[in-house]
Parts: sequence; C-alpha cells; structure tokens
Amino acid sequence: MKYHYDVNGAEAIVRDLRVYDAGSLTIGQAVCAGPVATAANQGGVIAADEDVLSNIVGVMNETVVAASVTATGVDVYGKVIINPGAAYLARYSQLAADDVPCTGADATGKTVTVTQVLDHEGCWAYITNVGSSTDGYGNLFQVGATTGTTVLTAATDYDDNLEANANGDTVIVIHQPYGADVAGGSVNLASGGINVQGYTAAAAAGAGTVLEVYITSKDRPMEPLRASQHSGINYASEAPQFYADLMFPEHMLATGGTTCTRVIT
Repeated sequence: MKYHYDVNGAEAIVRDLRVYDAGSLTIGQAVCAGPVATAANQGGVIAADEDVLSNIVGVMNETVVAASVTATGVDVYGKVIINPGAAYLARYSQLAADDVPCTGADATGKTVTVTQVLDHEGCWAYITNVGSSTDGYGNLFQVGATTGTTVLTAATDYDDNLEANANGDTVIVIHQPYGADVAGGSVNLASGGINVQGYTAAAAAGAGTVLEVYITSKDRPMEPLRASQHSGINYASEAPQFYADLMFPEHMLATGGTTCTRVIT
C-alpha cells in the first residue's frame, strides 16, 4: 500500500513508532495496536490481522527487520504513516489464493459461475491467468446482476467483447466503492497485509472500506473503473493491474478501535 491522499486534506503524517512483531514489518504493511495481554505489545505496533483490521495505527513507511524486546529494554522504531483519514492505494492480489475459481463455463463470457456471497451487483469481475484454465483470461465486466451465490452476470449494455470462459478459470471480484459483506467495512487484505484481496467465497470481515477502484497497465494510465469505458472488454494483451483507494474506519486515532458499521439489511 502507498499513501494516496487524506480525506480531510492533510499531508501524510509520519512518526517513528516502537515496533514489536515476531518477524519483520514491511513498507506498505498495515499495523495495529496489539492485545494488551501481551506485555511486549504495550506502546508498540504489530502486523494487523488481514481479515480483522481493527485498532489500526497506520501503514509502515519503511521496512524494519528487528523487533523491540520489552523485557531487556531494546526498543526498535519504524516510520509509520498515522493519518486516521488516509486513503491508501492498494493493489489487488491476483494470486490463486485470493481469486475465486469458475465452476462452470460460458461460451459468451457474459457470466461467471463462482461460489460467492450475495449482493455483489456493481462489483467488477476479472479473469486472471493463474487458474487451471485461462480460456477467459483478460475478461473484465461490471456485475449487473447476481443469481444467488453462484452466477455473476455482466451489465448488459457493455458485454459484447468478451472471450469464452471455462471451468477452472479464476476470477478477482473487485469491490464496488463502499461495498461490504458485513457491518464494519468490509475488505480483507491479502496475506502479508500489503495488497488487497477481492471478494472470495467467504464473507469479507476486515474493517476496511474501498472508496474507488482503478485499472492500469503498461499501455494505460491509471484510471477509475467505469462501465461505459471498461466493462465487457478483454484485456489479456495489456495484463492489467487493479487498485483500490482503501481506508481503515477502525483507526485508533479516529474511533479508538471501536466498530464503525455500514448499514447492511
């Protein structure tokens, strides 16, 4: 993740904070205040749980390979961006672990059959090249309709330039802005706490909120995803990457780590 902007108009606020973690902390990684029951967590930051994202203190602005040792008075500090109103530019992981596999095929490419949760209209479906099949690789469409927990259907006015997809293709389900599966966010980070994970077969529970989503490639400057410009097209020749503006509503300096809810009925 990289600092993108602050919704309150502030510049990035960087502070040296005491770091405690079993391993290294990496630039761009989300960190939080740890449980007080662990003595070494007092006054320091640790790696945030990717599917929780509560008590967020900020995002690492450098890589730190050592950790503080409270018992012996060894204090290690790392630079952390601490703005409670920061929006971070986070890349969508395209690893197989962060995709959902197609369990059916569609000769038109206008639907993908995946195991997912309800109410993902307005999201985006992109077929990666990491599945056991890559027939539909590069297909991108905005989801116009969902059928229960099985089928995502392209918005119908923009779906005429897609390739056939196959059982075994894998799909990133890219969040719609302000979308959520559960109250309190909800967006999960991918393993490592740096990249963002798309919707998967389980409801996302992390207290993160997506404000905007983007597409970019070696041939294309970064631009917000819009149905009229990007839906219903195959982008295999560009091998694009996707990004989100990501905020942490359960930031320690904003809410004290209490749950911020999004109305879900």
